[in-house]
Amino acid sequence: MAVTVEIMKRALLLICLLTSCNRPGPVRLVLQPPSTNNYPSYFASWLGFYKEEGVDVSISQIAGASKILEAVVGGGVYEQTLQMAAEGKSIVAFVSLLKSPNFAIIAAPGIHKWSDLRGKTVGVSSVGSPSQFYFTYLLNKEGVAGVSTVTVGMGATAMAALEHGQVDAAVLFGSAITAHLARKPDAVILADTRTPEGLQKAFQVNDYPASCLLAQRSWLDVNPESAKKMTRAVLRAMAWIREHSAEEVLSRVPSAGDPAAELAAIRLAKPMYSVDGLIDKGSAEAVLAIIGLKTSKIDVLSTFLNLN
Repeated sequence: MAVTVEIMKRALLLICLLTSCNRPGPVRLVLQPPSTNNYPSYFASWLGFYKEEGVDVSISQIAGASKILEAVVGGGVYEQTLQMAAEGKSIVAFVSLLKSPNFAIIAAPGIHKWSDLRGKTVGVSSVGSPSQFYFTYLLNKEGVAGVSTVTVGMGATAMAALEHGQVDAAVLFGSAITAHLARKPDAVILADTRTPEGLQKAFQVNDYPASCLLAQRSWLDVNPESAKKMTRAVLRAMAWIREHSAEEVLSRVPSAGDPAAELAAIRLAKPMYSVDGLIDKGSAEAVLAIIGLKTSKIDVLSTFLNLN
C-alpha cells in the first residue's frame, strides 16, 4: 500500500511539473520609447488588450534599435529579420504594425533637389541602419553619387544636426518630421513615405512592412499561442487607434514630448497602420530589394509568420 501511495505521489508530481512547463509564462517585450512607429505595441498594454487576450506581457524600454535583436520578443523593423537571415540567424516578424517606414528626407537650406546633395553629407539614424538603406536606395534611384552619410541618431539629435548645419539633409521619423517642419515650414522634402502617395513615389509599393513585432524562431516554436494572443491584442490596438481621433490617441500617451508635433504625426500615421497585420511574399521581396542585401541565403518566407 505504501509503495502504491508513493507511486501515485510521484505521478502527481510529474503531472504538476509537466503542466507548469506547458503553461505560458510572462512575455518580456522589449521596445524603443513610444512613438507613432510602435504605438500599437504600447496601446495593447495601456488599453489592457494583452491581459484580455490572456497573455502576461511586461514591456521594457531600450534606446538602441540594435538591442532589439538581443531580445526574445521585441518591437523592431522587418529589415532586421532580413539582416539576421543573411547572417544565418532566425528572427521572425509575426505582426506588421505600419504599411510604411514612416520617414521623410528633409533638406537643409541651400538644398533644393537630389542632385544638390552631390559632395554633401546626410544624417541617418546610424550607419548600417534601415534609414541608411532607404537613403541609399533613393540616392541610387535618382542617379546621384558622391554623397556621404553620418550617424545623427533619431528625434531631437537628428533635428539638431539638421538645424545647426552639421548635415545637409537628414532622414527623420514620426514627430521629428512634424516638429522640424513646424519650425522650418519652408524646408524642402526630398522624399516622404508618410502617405500612400509618398510611399508609392519613393518605393513603388503600396505596402511596405516596416515596424513589426519580432521574435526568435525558437521562442515562436515553443509559444505559438502566446504569439497569437499578442497578435490579436496588437490588432485590436491598431483598430482602436484608427477608430479614435488623434486627440484621443494622444490623451492615452503618458509622455508625448512636443504635443503639437506628436498630434500632427499621429494624424499622418493613423491611415498607415495595418488593418490585418499580415506580411506577404511580394512585400517582403520588395523590402529585400530596397535594402540591397544580395544573397541567395535569404528565403523571405522564413522571415515572417502570419498568425491571424
